[in-house]
Amino acid sequence: MPKSIVMLSVAAAFSIAAVLAVPASAQKTAKKISYEEAFKRCKAFIDKEKGGFANSTTNELARTSRGAACMQKFGHRL
Repeated sequence: MPKSIVMLSVAAAFSIAAVLAVPASAQKTAKKISYEEAFKRCKAFIDKEKGGFANSTTNELARTSRGAACMQKFGHRL
């Protein structure tokens, strides 16, 4: 085989190996925050909302559902 084909195949092999190795080393395990901290963050987020999702007695169920979804994002149940 010509030298250029060998060099090209070696370069391709290294680039494929680098692409496959980077995601494995770049993955970080997300630290699960405490229930209290997650509740505090979600409550602040829900309280900041404007418009149809703002705090009122007519949409209490919607606020509860959105808060539960936020807590689930952090790995907790409401």
